[in-house]
Amino acid sequence: MAKTRGAAAAGKASTTELGAARRRDLLEAAYALIAEKGLEGLRTRDIAARAGVNISTLHYYFGTKEELLVAIVGHVTDKFGKERGQPAGPGPADALAGVRAHLENAWRSFQDNPHLATVLQELSLRARRDPAARAAFRAVHREWNLAVEHLVRQGVSGGQLRSDLDPRAAAAVVTSFIMGATIQLGVDTGAFDFHLVSDELDRWLAPAPGKRARSRA
Repeated sequence: MAKTRGAAAAGKASTTELGAARRRDLLEAAYALIAEKGLEGLRTRDIAARAGVNISTLHYYFGTKEELLVAIVGHVTDKFGKERGQPAGPGPADALAGVRAHLENAWRSFQDNPHLATVLQELSLRARRDPAARAAFRAVHREWNLAVEHLVRQGVSGGQLRSDLDPRAAAAVVTSFIMGATIQLGVDTGAFDFHLVSDELDRWLAPAPGKRARSRA
């Protein structure tokens, strides 16, 4: 009896893993096709063919086009790096280093995924017209801004960042810089040096040396 239950559990786990892998394959196929053809040229049959399954399998995992689009948004933002939503890792004692690490992680995400900027821009444009995509992106942006705001708030209260910063506005500056940089560098890789500009952002966030020393005293 115990062996039977164990075999059933193993079979269920195997089926679940297979389903998750197939779902990932479909989303990765959609990602590649968006990079190649844009959203306007995206066809569900092409996605299924790229993933090596039939169209009914795609509809099994994504019942509607809206469900598929929302899932693609999630898949693409995952490629952006899980650290995007968790920039507070270094802790309040290293808030400025935390912001710098967040910028570097974002940069690495785009370097590691050459089509990421293109696909994100395609989806962002679609979100202006598509309610489902817009709602998905709003949730992503809200989470991202709140995470950076938390880090900035820690830094302000601990004296590692400028005391006159508005944490919410400063978080928007950081996230908007990352998004804007991907657009400019996506069409002109020589437009500017990402690291030089992010260094300027560091200097804008940091308090003057004397003020920093007093806040730590």
